[in-house]
Amino acid sequence: MTVTVPDVIVRYYQLTGGPDIDAFVSCFTDDAIVADEDRTYDGPAAIRAWRERTAAEFDYKSVPETVEEEAGGNLVVTALVSGTFPGSPVRLRHRFTLRDGLIGALDIRP
Repeated sequence: MTVTVPDVIVRYYQLTGGPDIDAFVSCFTDDAIVADEDRTYDGPAAIRAWRERTAAEFDYKSVPETVEEEAGGNLVVTALVSGTFPGSPVRLRHRFTLRDGLIGALDIRP
């Protein structure tokens, strides 16, 4: 079965690790929640702070390798993330919940 990757997820990966934080944050709904490294970021201000912190600390890129659709419609993208952070490179699973064409929730785990 072929999974069609929504434009917002394509944009997310294009913007991850890049300098345009406004465009990155615009991929998310106003009430989005991101879970990453045992922390939760709730809403645009928290998601912006998360992205600004990672951009200030590390240079990195995230390259999608596989996409799976779960029951209920969530998409799970396994990506190779490499950069100037400890443990690089690492494969991470990004579980996207979409709502109204944007990311409503994102859970990132090894």
